[in-house]
Amino acid sequence: MNRPDKQTFIAGEGEGRLDIFLTACLQSYPRNMVQKLIKQGAAAVNGKIRKASWPLEKGDTVVISWSQTRATVDLKQIIIADNKDFFVINKPAGLLVHPQSPAWETNPSFAFTGEETLAAAIIAAPPKGFDMRMPRAGLVHRLDRETSGVMLIAKNHKFQEAMQTLFAARLAHKTYNAICCGEVPDNEGTINVPIGRVSGGKIKASGLGRDAITGYKVLERKKNFSYMELYPRTGRTNQLRVHMSWLGYPVLGDWLYKGSAAPRLMLHARRLEFKRPYTGRQMKFEVPPPPDFTQVWEENTK
Repeated sequence: MNRPDKQTFIAGEGEGRLDIFLTACLQSYPRNMVQKLIKQGAAAVNGKIRKASWPLEKGDTVVISWSQTRATVDLKQIIIADNKDFFVINKPAGLLVHPQSPAWETNPSFAFTGEETLAAAIIAAPPKGFDMRMPRAGLVHRLDRETSGVMLIAKNHKFQEAMQTLFAARLAHKTYNAICCGEVPDNEGTINVPIGRVSGGKIKASGLGRDAITGYKVLERKKNFSYMELYPRTGRTNQLRVHMSWLGYPVLGDWLYKGSAAPRLMLHARRLEFKRPYTGRQMKFEVPPPPDFTQVWEENTK
């Protein structure tokens, strides 16, 4: 998708404030997002940067200068499987899946403003057969910014809807690797604890939350740490992080849920398994944890 570096608008009679005028011009952007762009110096009136409250006069020339996301992710380098209906990537840790503002869903060009995202990489250089008319750049599910591993992206709307239905029915099975703080005593078990937002907006284990189920297995224990496999049976936001913290063994590097410090969140989506819609063929995609993950395990358990 090519978006111009700049857009120009001419003010008419009685347009009022700069932010109100631009919100009307950029209809798919909420007003608070327009105000943010103005605050960042992206809006000039007659060649001069102005504040959101600047009063416009008839004939004023307003220019928006779009900052372009610096492309560092080569989608081709992280694709591990590709066919006519979908492709699968090995998402690197540190890559945001999509912009935090929902504005990009109705205006995909917004994906190119601010921090680089996977959505922007897909829109900018999609693989062969990708339908650019699809909502949400073909995303079916997501991973946290600091979580690495397997992600599936649909190439057409029909397959996207089928996979979303499959995920909602809990028929897509995911396996994660995690390094957790402390030595989990049970070799395996199941955490069945509801999760919800509490006062202040934080997601926590709460009796008022929605049902959430996680299976786990300890693969190795060494010097106050546990190397785990985690199996989310439901798909709640931050589920694995919340559940392991509730159990008393937070994920290493999880500052939000009281995990010990680490270079990043030590959580990796290792495997995704499902029966392919329309054919029923069993599909399985797997990537081992990256070097930074295994290095942290080795260094923290010497």
